[in-house]
Amino acid sequence: MTADRRRSPLDGFATAFARLGTGSGGRLRIAKGPYLRQLDVRAEPTARADAEAAVGMVLPATPNRINRSGDRTALWLGPDEWLVVGGDGDIPGVPESAGWGLVDVSAQRTAVFLNGTAVELLAHGCALDLERMGPDWCAQTTLARAGVILWGSATGEVCVLVRSSFASYLAAWLLDAATELIG
Repeated sequence: MTADRRRSPLDGFATAFARLGTGSGGRLRIAKGPYLRQLDVRAEPTARADAEAAVGMVLPATPNRINRSGDRTALWLGPDEWLVVGGDGDIPGVPESAGWGLVDVSAQRTAVFLNGTAVELLAHGCALDLERMGPDWCAQTTLARAGVILWGSATGEVCVLVRSSFASYLAAWLLDAATELIG
């Protein structure tokens, strides 16, 4: 058995993230997320049911919403595009001329999780009014000029998926903005 050699570009930020949580009295917590499997699904309307059967879950039909099934979450990215996050196992094959496609983009983005006053912090660098998103939402946007996918839950936790090449930049920005926010 070989060792897992995956490394996050956020490995060097763990101490600073922990200090922030302690310094804020727990009001704001930032943590590097685990490695997350991410499958980009594209489907024509007539092939959506086939794509859902292949990934084993219902894909959200409502813009900026998510669906959960076990350890997987499907995020609505566009009228014909979803991101399925989590899970493991074999990636389903796509028959030729299926009208839908699936690409493993797991190595493309790194996850950062925020709790507490996360939405208030994100408002410093995001033009979207995240307070109005309601429970179980997602959005593609920019945060501090970096392209991100945000997804939030009813518990107030927010996951930021950022391209790995921008992860260190965004982590430094989050720490700086958090310092300003919590004083």
